Amino acid sequence: MLSKKIKTSLLFLCLLCLQQVHAQKVDITTPSKLTARTEKVKIVGKNSDGYVAWLSGEEEVFQVYNNDLKLSFAKTFDLAKNEGYIQHVQLYNQGGVVFFLRQQPNFTILVAQVLNNRFVNNGEAIVIDTIYERIDITNANLRFKQSIDQRYILFYTPVFNSKQIESMQTTAIDKNLNRLYKYYFPIQQQENTMQYAKAFVDTQGNSLLIFNKNEQNFNAYWLEKSLSNPVKYTITSGKKIFGDPYFEIDNRNNNLIFSGFFDNQEGTGEPAAYGAFYQTFKLSSGIQLSSNIQTFPENFIKELTGRDASVSNNRLFTFGIKKIVQRNDGGVLIAAESFIKDKREEQTMSISVISPYSSYRTINTFQFNDITAFSMNASGKIEWSTLMRKKQYSEDDNGYNSSFFGFNQKDRMRFIFPDEISYSSDVEEYVLGSDGKTDKRVVFNQSEKDVFVIPKLSKQVAPNEVVMPSVKKGVFKLVRLKY
Repeated sequence: MLSKKIKTSLLFLCLLCLQQVHAQKVDITTPSKLTARTEKVKIVGKNSDGYVAWLSGEEEVFQVYNNDLKLSFAKTFDLAKNEGYIQHVQLYNQGGVVFFLRQQPNFTILVAQVLNNRFVNNGEAIVIDTIYERIDITNANLRFKQSIDQRYILFYTPVFNSKQIESMQTTAIDKNLNRLYKYYFPIQQQENTMQYAKAFVDTQGNSLLIFNKNEQNFNAYWLEKSLSNPVKYTITSGKKIFGDPYFEIDNRNNNLIFSGFFDNQEGTGEPAAYGAFYQTFKLSSGIQLSSNIQTFPENFIKELTGRDASVSNNRLFTFGIKKIVQRNDGGVLIAAESFIKDKREEQTMSISVISPYSSYRTINTFQFNDITAFSMNASGKIEWSTLMRKKQYSEDDNGYNSSFFGFNQKDRMRFIFPDEISYSSDVEEYVLGSDGKTDKRVVFNQSEKDVFVIPKLSKQVAPNEVVMPSVKKGVFKLVRLKY
């Protein structure tokens, strides 16, 4: 028999181990004063040079922080008079490449400039593509997509003919800036009817273009880099889609995943989510491999609303899909968030005694509330659902510091968010296990760290590491969480 003292020691060690499993380290970079020329901040990523932040606006500045989160150097990217609009930054193990636009007399060219480990130009700029539009129009429409292993990049932009989108110009390159192919996918569709367009490139350099025909049907074009013409097929949800649908390439199985929320077409009233659908297709042919449509479980509706599911209480009106994570078995985890944008009128009174008057001003309000998660297996069946309560409210800020960041650790997901939109609020997290169970914890207090994080702009830079940008009173910092 173990003595009482030994038992107590073992219990202490178990608790200590449990704490170490959940522990995280919070580090903050040295502060950097933002100028009036800075409009946007972005975390590019991490390489052997350090953590790279991109401050853009009237000037383009890259800041690199070392492992101790000290500023190693800051580099202003000098653009010539007829150049501008950085489109994409790709990091190499050391240095990287910046893609930007250059105006020509009758067209625009997409240019790549390789940078060394101090972000200084390494050689001459390389022309990647030619776009027959003005530089400002090209900047508004050009998009890019990387393969998940970052070996390939696909640039795409619509080609206009009168009021129609005639085609989608796509150019695929590899990480060494070699062009694999260029193709004009035929569209022939009015711009105002084409509300949704997505492009993908897989880990072999093959590309996929998807755009909507109507609320339920999508055209897909699959182009293998070894072929001269694409394979065209149609994808249909079979239900009226609520919110934006989700498409993604499953590189492991060479399949296309199509998922999202659907509305109850038999119901009446405003649009809402009635359930989730999940389909898989063979990438190269469009042959459907699986399909499942499921309404939300009654126990989930009751947990969310506090009332039993019924004809009038069986749909989600404010939730939209924010993140979908592929499971190893071909299924998906769907995370959705409640969002409400509203406005109210506030009365103001003059302080003049001689001629007092009252007036009203409009205040735009933003609420980012509860997170829901559904785990669906490879056949599309909902295995479990869970609800993570939160409440974020702000005014006239477009919800800049609201919402959450989903941190994928394979066997668990971490949903990181400020519990209130204020300088003094805690940053908290829900840890969601693969069985659907959650654990809510405080990560750190923003006032104690003198930060004001922007969760939506956070970036996962390692399996156990996430970096969050902070902008507070004109000062920029990076917040690193290590688990």
